[in-house]
Amino acid sequence: MKKFNKNSILFVFAAVFIAAGFGLGLIKGLGKTVLNTLSALRSGDFSQALTVNSQVDSVTQKRLSYHGGLMDINSIKDRLLGTRIALKDDGNIIRTDDGSLVVTQNAIDSQSLSNSAGKVAELKSAAEANGADFLFCIVPTKTGFEKLPENVSDCSNQNCAAFVSELERSAIPVLDFGSIIERSDKGAGNCYYKTDHHWTARMGFDAAGVICRELEKLYGFEFNREYTDMENYNTKTYSDWFLGSYGKKVGTYFTPEGADDFELITPKFDTDMTEEQPFKESVRNGKFEETVLYLDNLKKNYYDINAYATYSGGDFRLQIMRNNLNPNGKKILLIRDSMACVVAPFLALQTSELHACDVRDYEYLVGEKLNMEDYIKQIAPDYVLVLFEGSGFDGSRYDFF
Repeated sequence: MKKFNKNSILFVFAAVFIAAGFGLGLIKGLGKTVLNTLSALRSGDFSQALTVNSQVDSVTQKRLSYHGGLMDINSIKDRLLGTRIALKDDGNIIRTDDGSLVVTQNAIDSQSLSNSAGKVAELKSAAEANGADFLFCIVPTKTGFEKLPENVSDCSNQNCAAFVSELERSAIPVLDFGSIIERSDKGAGNCYYKTDHHWTARMGFDAAGVICRELEKLYGFEFNREYTDMENYNTKTYSDWFLGSYGKKVGTYFTPEGADDFELITPKFDTDMTEEQPFKESVRNGKFEETVLYLDNLKKNYYDINAYATYSGGDFRLQIMRNNLNPNGKKILLIRDSMACVVAPFLALQTSELHACDVRDYEYLVGEKLNMEDYIKQIAPDYVLVLFEGSGFDGSRYDFF
């Protein structure tokens, strides 16, 4: 018979005490607001009464800000009970042996993989028909590098390897970051955030250099090697700064690792750039950190701010990064998902223009999805790159046209 964990009793008392405090504060706040409004109505002060909506909103939002605290309390309970799998509607969160948070994949059928590879082949043909060279960059999911609980299975590596084979069968140049990460002296565990599915800013920086070298090998791409050397950048680490999307779903203490450290990487050399988001009618000019970085996201706010979006600003339907110090450089069209956030700023330093397009069917993306063949004809890039994480091989992200 499993021994009862007495720590769970302490957790129950603590949770009830804290929740009661939050609830009492909410009731008191709302009660005071309603009484003030009734008093205003009796006195004939209708302008005061009409503010009841905003007052109620203010009180409830303030109290609901304790959501993060309650999530953390729940994560402590899960730790005390030894929970490693958190059941969620959009995918279970699993704590691996080294404390990283992951989700798993089921096997994807061969027909779906073939269909997606066929769409990539069509994109490659459209690029080459308009004078652009093509490269598909695949980022493996971190799950495939992790040791999972014995009762959990995952097909991430299987799916990724099968898709790479499909692409290669269609003679599509593939840059598989899986093998690169496996050979990395940092170890796979240091290439991704513990509480998120994204790779780290340092890995994104390294990835930009790897892409440049691959383009050089395949197509003779010329790039500035000094810009791929970390010695030419300032780095600052913010400790326990970032709680990723997985961590937000289970609380800060679900893993003994807690929140992730976050690294800010900025050039020591001079930069002059322009960042444009046409669908938002937004244009920013200035240095690297004033344009392709969004420092407003670099705040320690686990549940309300996404520090990962410090790089590139997050996901946009169309984002153009221009390097004003390299007007005669190459033009790259980067068809991307969120893994490219930490890659695009550093890759943009090697170009005259980097056009980053997101063709996923997400409602939060402002603007209509672009037809990539039409956009290739419009901007005439020298290179067309696709950079996707190794998930959703049968998803809408491959609807390029």
